[in-house]
Amino acid sequence: MAALAGRRTALAVGVVVLAVAAGVVALVLALRGPGPADVAEDYLRAQWRGDWHTQCDLATAQWRDAQLYGAHPFADCAEYAGAAEQAGSDNPFLAFADDTDVRVTVEVLNDDDGRVRVEYLVELDYHGADRAGFDELWQGAGSYDRGTVELLEVEGDWRIAGVDAG
Repeated sequence: MAALAGRRTALAVGVVVLAVAAGVVALVLALRGPGPADVAEDYLRAQWRGDWHTQCDLATAQWRDAQLYGAHPFADCAEYAGAAEQAGSDNPFLAFADDTDVRVTVEVLNDDDGRVRVEYLVELDYHGADRAGFDELWQGAGSYDRGTVELLEVEGDWRIAGVDAG
């Protein structure tokens, strides 16, 4: 009888240890944040949706200064987003944006210790009433975008360091 009680205690302790270990692993993964493919996808989706604040938040400081800010001295992403929204108000795509689904597909090409290159394809699926206007906007080139994104790990989070569309 004592041996059976000892086995039950050992089994209960083993179950508790496994549960604690699983919880620690889940917590570490949750605190680590999204991976490079997720960040690239979020960045590209924000770019096509005109979510300038998110796009700025997901960029490295160097990419913001070199590309997003365009040599303007914005204090932060909120100031940049306001200016970008104003500047882009005449963007012809905006007339079609509400009737367009943006599908982003990404694939990690290489992962080199804190630096990742991701290939992407953005497909725009228009389901609105002005199909001819939408097609004219793309001038026969097709309503898609493809290229690569370079990401860097910055203080434990993945950030966009460059985009090569093409």
